[in-house]
Amino acid sequence: MQQLILNGKYVLVFEPSGSKIRIVVLDGGLESVCRKETLKNLTRFLVSEEIKIFKGRLQLRKINNAIEIIVKGKPIAIISSASLERILNNLQ
Repeated sequence: MQQLILNGKYVLVFEPSGSKIRIVVLDGGLESVCRKETLKNLTRFLVSEEIKIFKGRLQLRKINNAIEIIVKGKPIAIISSASLERILNNLQ
């Protein structure tokens, strides 16, 4: 399991779940939203020209060399693309 503290309130967690990665946003220690996705699709998102991945309550959107995390339609944090890439590499 890999985690990234977004701010004082939110934590982004990546945990293996079979052949997929479960991406969870914790709000004050409680699970707020989650999404399962393959490592391949997450890696492809980082290197592609796509600006957004996922629909629904959890979305990731690229802004230059950063990734904006959107929960329930509201931006909650921005992380560097390098941070996300490092986490994904540790999950391989």
